[in-house]
Amino acid sequence: MRKPFDAYGRYAWWTLAVNLLVALGGVFVRASGSGAGCGNHWPLCYGAVIPDLSQWETVVEFTHRLTSAAAFVMVFYLWWWARRAYPSGHPVRIAAGAAFLLMITEVLAGGSLVLFDWVVDNLTWGRIVAMVVHLTNTYLLIAALATTAWLASGGTFVCPQEQGAWARWLMRGIGLIWLESALGAIVALNEVVARWEAQGGLPAAYQGPASFVRAMLPVHITLAVLLGLYLWWTVSRLGLFHSPIHGLVVTVLGAYALQLVLGVLNLWSHLAIGVQLLHLTGAYVLWLGWWFITLETLITGPAPQAQPVLDLSPPA
Repeated sequence: MRKPFDAYGRYAWWTLAVNLLVALGGVFVRASGSGAGCGNHWPLCYGAVIPDLSQWETVVEFTHRLTSAAAFVMVFYLWWWARRAYPSGHPVRIAAGAAFLLMITEVLAGGSLVLFDWVVDNLTWGRIVAMVVHLTNTYLLIAALATTAWLASGGTFVCPQEQGAWARWLMRGIGLIWLESALGAIVALNEVVARWEAQGGLPAAYQGPASFVRAMLPVHITLAVLLGLYLWWTVSRLGLFHSPIHGLVVTVLGAYALQLVLGVLNLWSHLAIGVQLLHLTGAYVLWLGWWFITLETLITGPAPQAQPVLDLSPPA
């Protein structure tokens, strides 16, 4: 039986929630074209601690920096508190330490977008790579914070290698969700392509990256369908519809179905800001939901109603 949330557990869940909101705030900065709201200055805004806030783009970017700073402090305190509350080597302490390290790299990744001018109408290969790196770091940060909160609330980490071949099905799901999201980050740059085309055409230097961004759209759509089928197959094969976490499983699959609808709306609305925010919210729900499904199933194993699992791993 899980223990009731203590003070540290409650704080860990709040830290996760705040960081999710900050991540969505970063999406709003990009989608609203406010990434250059502080010029190419970082961490200061136009070289000032408190800049002139007469421009909307500056308000958006500066607000995002303030909330990011607050999130950084919260994650630092989460790590510091874990060092005080848990002994060396405890899983909560390790997870909190990983979260703090990823928070540092998250801040650096965000700062690099500004310092290298990978914002607004920039469509270089550097920006494409930076978008994927930033998203990857954000996903890992969210996973580390979620694991910290889950462990602090009575969860027990079980290494996938200690389980059978079925554990790899869950881990592949994590990898596929990341890949689909990374492709989505690239596809989102189609709005930059559209802005350049509306202004009369792409600069020669952007032609190659623009072609790649366009080409990733059908790949993103195809993988979205295949991913949905894979997630459904995995939970069915493991009997998770009849397990204690069946509610979570149904919620995650329902969220994924909604994601497909939002993806269509995203294209139909030409990447409207509101739809993008809903679509990215769904992506974080899917990432977290499958992460928790994986953590819980690694403890309990497949449900008794699961189909027989053929373990093809080599003998020890």
